[in-house]
Amino acid sequence: MPIYEYLCPECDCRFELLRPVSESESGSTCPECGKEAKRMLSSFSHYCMSAYDSVQKRQDRNAHKMWESQRRAEDDKIKNPDPLKPWREERQKTLGVGPERWVQWANDEKSKEQKKKDYGENWLGREA
Repeated sequence: MPIYEYLCPECDCRFELLRPVSESESGSTCPECGKEAKRMLSSFSHYCMSAYDSVQKRQDRNAHKMWESQRRAEDDKIKNPDPLKPWREERQKTLGVGPERWVQWANDEKSKEQKKKDYGENWLGREA
């Protein structure tokens, strides 16, 4: 049930009543003088978020998300300190080479690029 505000025109007494919506249009008697009081349009307050509040709220939410992600990362490190270890072991089993082969391949590619610069585009991949 809503709360309605009333004002007595005789004694200027303001009071509130909790009434059903069906009785919203009917008047009420003043508790001070007993005369007929008329219903007022109630003014209500509302909260309007300022720019500072919204920025602060967003910063707090982002800080909380960052804290949660860091906590999850720490938990993952405790549970599985090297998540790529199974992949490395499987690769080494299937190919017979480990991650050092990638380093060797990268060095070979660099040396090929350098030889192309030194000998030109006609370099066929072998030294003369």
